[in-house]
Amino acid sequence: MKHNKDDMQKELRELKTTSSLNPQQKESMKSAIRKHAKKKPKRKKLKQATIWASTAAVLFLAGILVFHMIENDQSVLPADDHEGSEHDEKTGDKEPADDENQEASNDETTNPKSFSVSEGETENGTIMIEGTEDEGIFTNFTLEPYDIHFQMEEFLGNYDVAEDSVTYYSDADNAWVRLKVAEDAALDAVVSDLQSQYSGDFSYTEEPSETSQEENPYEGIRQHFSDPPQGYYVYQIGENVLIIQYEYIITAGDGMGPRLQSLRESIK
Repeated sequence: MKHNKDDMQKELRELKTTSSLNPQQKESMKSAIRKHAKKKPKRKKLKQATIWASTAAVLFLAGILVFHMIENDQSVLPADDHEGSEHDEKTGDKEPADDENQEASNDETTNPKSFSVSEGETENGTIMIEGTEDEGIFTNFTLEPYDIHFQMEEFLGNYDVAEDSVTYYSDADNAWVRLKVAEDAALDAVVSDLQSQYSGDFSYTEEPSETSQEENPYEGIRQHFSDPPQGYYVYQIGENVLIIQYEYIITAGDGMGPRLQSLRESIK
């Protein structure tokens, strides 16, 4: 390209210095200059085409390399991804409800239902305190999952639920009653365990005795201690044993006897 430029400049100088040339010679030189001028853009276009072709070739090769890299990455997945894909294919047709039912079944097998208390409606009733009929409000409760029903009078209207028992107590905290259930237990074995809890010195100890069949239809044992007044009732209900323990101070004693009787009569 530089060579063509030098030739053109040389010819222009010759044209300038030979102004005395005849018209035919001048026309011949002008024609030669035009030919040189036309050669420049053609070579420029040729160079641009060469550059474009080279660039296109590089991009084409790069695209092929990237395609092969992506294809290799997809064909060689980690072991976890392969396992996950196979698992998804195998379990893809399984209904979500089936999974939930299986999980619920496993939970019930390994984790039995826990102890809980359901509070129901209240009822108006009466209890006899020192020979006088007294109006009271009774709340229905259910021990779950044992489906044991009973009523508690409003004097013992507060309660706390623990892991395996429920304790009812008065506003003045001068009396309390605790209920719990011994699962798959025998009455005699439960009574033996309870008696070991009342091994202290009491001013009065009542011998264990059978509960009254008039209060409820379940076979039971009762025992009372004093002082302070406390004791237990146990009932064989199916394969389980219902345990009722109580304690109160002397000043609350007038009303506790009738309230405990009302509780026993409401068990079903």
